[in-house]
Parts: sequence; C-alpha cells; structure tokens
Amino acid sequence: MDDAKYKEISKRIRLFRNTYGFSQEYVANELGISQNVYSMNERNIKTVPLERLFKIARILNVRLAELVKD
Repeated sequence: MDDAKYKEISKRIRLFRNTYGFSQEYVANELGISQNVYSMNERNIKTVPLERLFKIARILNVRLAELVKD
C-alpha cells in the first residue's frame, strides 16, 4: 500500500470517531493503550498492528472493510 492509502484509512478512522463523538482518549482506553500512542497510530496508520485495526473497527461499530476500502 502506498502512503496515500494509509492517509485515507487514517482519515476514515478519524471521521468515524468524530461522527460517534468519541475522543481519542476514549478509543485509547477501549484499546488499552495511552491516548498519545493512539494519536500516533491514528496519524500514521501503517504502523498499527492489524489486530488493533480490527479492535478500532469494533469500537467504532464499523466493518474493517469500511476503513480500508478503495
């Protein structure tokens, strides 16, 4: 995947998170990580473990495919 695709995934995660009114701190707590780590993950999605992407999708109540679609 190229950098543009990773940026698009990050953008979708932020969009869904904001749509539901979730703070980064809330999502981070649900993931069991610090808000700082979550913020870095959200900005640079290519370093996020796939398992964490699945958990983010679950927290945001979306299918993983909706986050990574073309």
